[in-house]
Amino acid sequence: MQNNRNVRYVSGALADYLEFPALERYPELGASFAVRGTKGYHYEPISSEANYSGISAELGIHESSLTMPVQEHTANVAECIDGVKKYESTDGLVTNMRGVVLCTKVADCISLLLYDPINHAIGNIHSGWRGTLQKISDNGVRKMVELYGTDPAKLICVICPSIRQDHFEVDEDVYVLFKEAYPDLIDEVTRKSGDKYYIDSVRCNTWLLEQLGVKVENIIDSELCTVCYSSLINSYRGNIDGEKQYRNLAMIWLRDNNKEVK
Repeated sequence: MQNNRNVRYVSGALADYLEFPALERYPELGASFAVRGTKGYHYEPISSEANYSGISAELGIHESSLTMPVQEHTANVAECIDGVKKYESTDGLVTNMRGVVLCTKVADCISLLLYDPINHAIGNIHSGWRGTLQKISDNGVRKMVELYGTDPAKLICVICPSIRQDHFEVDEDVYVLFKEAYPDLIDEVTRKSGDKYYIDSVRCNTWLLEQLGVKVENIIDSELCTVCYSSLINSYRGNIDGEKQYRNLAMIWLRDNNKEVK
């Protein structure tokens, strides 16, 4: 995989991950997207265990600071409050707490990492095709506006690797749902081939952000397709692991030097 203007691939001693050069202007902010690796770690196979020690050590953060919602393809966004580690039926988290790492787990779904550099608040939103239909990214931004006074025009958004239009093939039933959810956008985001439809779900999410006032220049798209790069990035549709279903880990946090590992 080649680095691009928005993404840098890092092969560390303990984990492989992507970082986002545009965010380096914010020293108080940490953000990473942990991918496949050959170091013996895994993130979220559909099993009873997952090991995050490698990526935590690689990034210099405590594994105990990782906060993960129980994702169920909902439109629910919760505020992360100190002492609460489990968020049932939740697909997005926001916080202004330092030292807490907001996480979402994805294979082909979209993770949107949000940062308000004025009020120092962050969000991590899991928007699969169901979440995109329910407009969860809209909910995430509105939650930050409500709780932290975020101005969407100042908000920074990173779109992590996800399935892209060329590979997001759906039948007519799903196409109809997108047409109902995005009637003014459907022609722009759809390509038809035979009896199959190809939907640009990334564009659906960026359109939602723009409608709320997020500036185009503040939307940082990784421009990476998980299916195209399934040898390096975990993909559901491009799965190369047989019965195992691994997940990438999208992370964002406000640094707290008293809590981070040195």
